[in-house]
Amino acid sequence: MNTEYKKLSDLAYKLHSENNFDEAKKVYEKLLEFNKTDANVLNLYGMLCISLGEYDNAIRLLSQAFIFSKSVYVCTNLAKAYLYADSPKEAIKILTAVNEDSCTDDTYYTLAIAYKRLNDINSAIQFYKKTIALNPKHYNALYNIALIYKNSGCIQEALDYCKNALNIKQNDDNLYSLLYSLYLQNNNLTDAVLCLEKAHMLNPKQYLYLYNLGILCSRMNDNNKSIYYYKKVLECNPNHVQTLVNLSSLYRKSNIELSLEYIEKAYKTDSNDKNVCLNLAQIYKAKFMNVESISILENLLKNKPDCHEAYSLLASNYMDIGNYSEALANYNKALNLSAGNLNYLHGKSSALKYLGKYKESQEILEYIIKKDSSLIQSSISLGMYYLSEGNFNEGMRLYSLRSKETKFNDLFKEKVWSKSDNLEGKKILLYSDCGLGDTIMFARYIPYIEKKAKNIILATDKQLKSILKNTYSNITILSKSELKDNDYDIVMPIMNLPYALNMDFNNIPFSEGYIQDNKELTLNYSKLDIFKTDKKKIGLFWQGNKKIFKNRALKIDYINEIIKTDNKFYSFQLDNKYKPEIITSLNMYIKDYDDTASLLKNIDLLITVDSSIVHMAGALGVKTILLLPYTPEWRWFNHDMSKKWYKSVKIIKQNIINDWHNPIEKVIDEIK
Repeated sequence: MNTEYKKLSDLAYKLHSENNFDEAKKVYEKLLEFNKTDANVLNLYGMLCISLGEYDNAIRLLSQAFIFSKSVYVCTNLAKAYLYADSPKEAIKILTAVNEDSCTDDTYYTLAIAYKRLNDINSAIQFYKKTIALNPKHYNALYNIALIYKNSGCIQEALDYCKNALNIKQNDDNLYSLLYSLYLQNNNLTDAVLCLEKAHMLNPKQYLYLYNLGILCSRMNDNNKSIYYYKKVLECNPNHVQTLVNLSSLYRKSNIELSLEYIEKAYKTDSNDKNVCLNLAQIYKAKFMNVESISILENLLKNKPDCHEAYSLLASNYMDIGNYSEALANYNKALNLSAGNLNYLHGKSSALKYLGKYKESQEILEYIIKKDSSLIQSSISLGMYYLSEGNFNEGMRLYSLRSKETKFNDLFKEKVWSKSDNLEGKKILLYSDCGLGDTIMFARYIPYIEKKAKNIILATDKQLKSILKNTYSNITILSKSELKDNDYDIVMPIMNLPYALNMDFNNIPFSEGYIQDNKELTLNYSKLDIFKTDKKKIGLFWQGNKKIFKNRALKIDYINEIIKTDNKFYSFQLDNKYKPEIITSLNMYIKDYDDTASLLKNIDLLITVDSSIVHMAGALGVKTILLLPYTPEWRWFNHDMSKKWYKSVKIIKQNIINDWHNPIEKVIDEIK
């Protein structure tokens, strides 16, 4: 019998070690028929049941083994069975009864896991450390204690244990993933990237490593590498929604069509995902597809009626299409869900402004600034409100804060002008940090700053360089790309000139004109056949920059009404698709504002919406009709249309929001 029992024992052990659990189980049963008190068989059989997930059976067998043998191995295995059966307290009760001198690293490790299950972190750490003291190469203990320290915010301790674990085992992607998260918390992005790359090399099927690499590279401003990793994710999982969203975001500025392609694919994969819907709506809005954007947002709100971001974006869409009442209603809905949101309040202020409710708009802006003075855009908007009311000093003080929103301060640092600076005898760089029209408009103040400064340099847009050189020959004029050295004392945005010179709106200089056209070029253009006519020569400009100005455009129907009059018409629009035969396009002649100025000098009248061309025409003294929306920009003033920047410019303003019928009738009367 002893020989047969030995053979069966050997067979059971062999089958068990080969993971042939079903056959091993049968042999263990036969062995227990021979001897029900064999603690070794009961122990091994119990461990086999743990492997099979039969925890109650494992506890029964190991409890019997415990009766016949109080060895630390049996105790530890019984504790493990209780742990697997989700009874960590029982596991601790068994193991704390073991004589400490008998404890093994496995005993302490099992205790550590049990305490961790009970969320007794201090005790778990204590027993992980005891495990490591007995067995410095206990990989799992090192890994788990590092994980605890990481979750507790003890990053350096976690890193130390991770590095010890790395000395033992260098092929576990989970360890490199843990190291990545630790380096990330330490803001050590370079090492975080290396760890993720190693983790992915060890486990190429885990595409989330690639996804996190994409996020990391984006944080490091390496967008090309970020795109590379995101595309690798899509090779593994073509419909990974967040990767599609992130790729769309990365391409939004450089390739909006590709950006749209990725976000539309994400939307097809999950049309209920809030983030996907908001991103798609934003791209549609950026492409002036406001109807499509609104549709996406309305569908999103059917499923998620508490999505305040959707209401805000809806409001922004309605602002774009000039439906300011709907915009206001949606900003109010967003604020009902996110009370006190200062960005939504700013949007509400804009809607009120365009509805002509200036006082309410102003009060909201003042409230925003009182709450958070760092919100520069609200300060700028309030400044523009004050300027429109003729409050020069306070308006300019706030409006000049716009430099903080741009790269201007970063470019010029300590040389940036402040109101307290003494300009006498200084070398001053005037910088165009604004639109072309703004530069033309405020160039009128150059002769006054010349009287104070030792030298003046003007860095402007290349389209204006030639015409401004022709006008202000005593100063150095460069295109912004030509500005290389920093041989100047003060840098001032050109729009700050009247504020620096204390020249308010009661003494606007050179309203009769101040820009000098290129006389030779003007003469050459006058000889063109297109200008040989007995009819009145009328220039037209009907569409400003749609990305910036939403309410500065005339529909083609209105242009068609104007050109019915018996005159010769010229289009100053660049790259415009509307080219009726009756209008002569000047597009082919215009390379910069030298050309524009000389062409303007060859017409009798310019009819235009608010854009840079009105400033050029006014600065040249060319007779002009300026069509303004119901809520014009600050410089045209709300309360007193007699205060003008240009004597040659006549203003015709909407008296009903978004309604050009009456202004166009007035224009036609003026022409006749």
